[in-house]
Amino acid sequence: MGEAKLLEGKPLAQKMREEIRQEIDSFVKKGLEVPTLTSIQVGENPASRWYVDQQKKVASHLGIGFQEIPSRETRLQSQLMDTVRKVSDSRIHGIFITMPLPEGFDSGQIFRVFNYQKDVEGIHPVNLGLLVLRRARLIPSTAAAALALIEESGLSLRGKRAAIIGQSATVGRPIQLLLGERRMTMVVCNTGTSESVLKEAVSEADLVVACAGKPGLIRGEWIKEGSVVIDIGTTEVKGTLVGDVELDEARKRASFITPVPGGVGPLTVTMLMKNLMAAYRWQKGI
Repeated sequence: MGEAKLLEGKPLAQKMREEIRQEIDSFVKKGLEVPTLTSIQVGENPASRWYVDQQKKVASHLGIGFQEIPSRETRLQSQLMDTVRKVSDSRIHGIFITMPLPEGFDSGQIFRVFNYQKDVEGIHPVNLGLLVLRRARLIPSTAAAALALIEESGLSLRGKRAAIIGQSATVGRPIQLLLGERRMTMVVCNTGTSESVLKEAVSEADLVVACAGKPGLIRGEWIKEGSVVIDIGTTEVKGTLVGDVELDEARKRASFITPVPGGVGPLTVTMLMKNLMAAYRWQKGI
């Protein structure tokens, strides 16, 4: 077979953004206020800074209200809690907090004052619990972006085999739940998985979802012919972003594959905005 078709996030993101713009227009025509998002920066992580900047850019493009609270106002746990409590009680419709939190911060305390209906990242324990119960309202944005690209490939999921490499609470585990709802048979690999078992799981999988954050962990020669590969791992190596999968070799075997960069990443911030719209409707009861 020829080279795999690249599943790029940008075209799908553009389509979704047009749908969001139309939905905002419908709200305004009904006399409702414009959806608004507050992003709370905690710490000085460059990746978090970039992500907040992307949110601001996309929000402006869509006509979404956007407010940023800088890290100088959240240096202490108490400051962050006061900020989250204040924003949770305000008329803002969505709240984003940069993660991971700095050392010494207790996320459990933060979530106790965080309005889960405004959790646009879908990481509040209530929202993760609803996902487990198959009653999801706000799905972690990276997992949702991966699922959207899987569906874009056209792969029939029911009864097929999936290998999920990575088990984080906000990516690997939500993807496992989402694919389980679609009746896939799954093998979940983690740091306790040997290379031989990992190789076997990947070589038998119709769908590979890599979210371990370990560059080149999955060798291209392991990929099953005709499979779909979703590479979420993004690691900077010598100034270049690299995924968990050996792209060039894997592309010779897969039918569809996400590039790194350019695959899941460009879609994630759009999924966050889709969550904002879902949060808005949840709060409004519409």
